[in-house]
Amino acid sequence: MRRFLRQLDTGTMSHRTKQIVTALGVGGGVARGVVFAAAGIFILVAAVRFDPDEAKGVDATLRSFTQTPVGPWLLVGVAIGLVLFGVFSFASARWRRL
Repeated sequence: MRRFLRQLDTGTMSHRTKQIVTALGVGGGVARGVVFAAAGIFILVAAVRFDPDEAKGVDATLRSFTQTPVGPWLLVGVAIGLVLFGVFSFASARWRRL
């Protein structure tokens, strides 16, 4: 939805810079969403089963990705996405509207 662009001063960016910042924001946001959604699913499963030991944080969620058939590739994808989000955070700090 690219709502994050409303908080940025896109008028001072070149067209290419705006495209890059948008791609960084979308890619990074998707990666964060995947990690948080997976952690949320673990919390919901723990609540439904009344077993608090099944609730996992972000680190345990990432470790559980390794148990899937595409585990290493999934971790690489999430890592790249989180790096994109980090770079987007720097861009957001640079062009944030106050």
